[in-house]
Amino acid sequence: MTLLFQPSPPDHVPPERMVDFDMFHIPEGVNDPAEIWHDLVRRGVPNIFYTPHNGGHWVFLGYEDIVEAYRNHAIFSTYQTPVPPIEPFPVVQPQGVDPPAHNVFRRLLAPMFTPTAVRGMTAELERRAAVLIDGFAARGECDFITDFAERYPTATFLHLFGLPEARLDAFLALANMFFRSTDPAARAQNITAIYAELDTLFREKERNPGSDIATQIVAARDENGQQHSWEDILNCGFLLFVAGLDTVTNTMAYVWRYLATTPAAQKHFRDRLDDPDAFLRAIEELMRINAVSNLFRRVTHDCEYKGVQLRRNDRVVLPNTVANRDPRVFREPQVIDLDREVNVHLTFGVGPHRCIGSVLAKREIMVSLQQWLRRIPAFTLADDQSAGSVFGGSVMGFTALRLQWDVAAKQAAA
Repeated sequence: MTLLFQPSPPDHVPPERMVDFDMFHIPEGVNDPAEIWHDLVRRGVPNIFYTPHNGGHWVFLGYEDIVEAYRNHAIFSTYQTPVPPIEPFPVVQPQGVDPPAHNVFRRLLAPMFTPTAVRGMTAELERRAAVLIDGFAARGECDFITDFAERYPTATFLHLFGLPEARLDAFLALANMFFRSTDPAARAQNITAIYAELDTLFREKERNPGSDIATQIVAARDENGQQHSWEDILNCGFLLFVAGLDTVTNTMAYVWRYLATTPAAQKHFRDRLDDPDAFLRAIEELMRINAVSNLFRRVTHDCEYKGVQLRRNDRVVLPNTVANRDPRVFREPQVIDLDREVNVHLTFGVGPHRCIGSVLAKREIMVSLQQWLRRIPAFTLADDQSAGSVFGGSVMGFTALRLQWDVAAKQAAA
């Protein structure tokens, strides 16, 4: 369980808390990247441990500790947190700013993602999902990632920001590089490219304002009636770009993968297509069991936490997938209960930086599944799944997921 490394661990890390773990490395034969995290629990590693990989960082495995790291910004900051470290890293607004300063942009963005605002997007979300699904429904098969799960949230981002859909493939390439690469030079170049796109976008919205989110950000004024700093405007756009794409894509991948292997679950959702409360309750459970994000914090000062010595600038990784299966919080946590009533999962975080777009993310998944089930009959995993299509990191998921269904069955039902 406990390994020693060369060079020696940092002098504040005791050997018994050193664990050989790389969140980006998925061993051959593992077809679910979340399993590398749950394997840590099964092995009985310490609930708080240190790994020298990816620049060295702590990992919290307990629900209570992960919640504390989300809430206690006096110790666990969201400022400059990437793993592996990138210096300097954009100070994303408002996620990368600690309270109370984060409230400036959080108050700006919040009205755009309220339940009422998201309900107003529903018809357009439904239309976009239907068009994508109709493009392959008659084939009887698809690669769910490349044909739908990547394209749907990214196209939604472009629409909400007032960008043409012709930019879809370019933005997909930028997102994939940001979330997949561990090469420092490639990551730095990628961030520069994303910021160049955002700068062009916001400059255009200054000249030709519309009714989109990008226009609202660039047109907003601070307490003195002045435009927010251009750097903060770009950092806010960067947050919305990175936060709303890959997490939704890979949550969808996990949900559809589970449904493709569980006919009873497919039936559960089909039987509740006209019961939005029950439908959403079941989606919440699948988001609990399939949390894809491992979020980062940075220690603000030398201190002791639960008997563990932490040093200023230590990184801490918070795996939501582990927190969401903590038996001290969830009844039968490994069981997928689509009628689970009490579901305090951490998939969207908790505390001052809880995901501001969570309502939109859930609506995207709900609308997509409703439109899918109305157009696609019973579906299964295809036999020819791509080898090595799983990945780890800050967001876990799949680069490919082949699904298949019987077109004749759909035609007969019609």
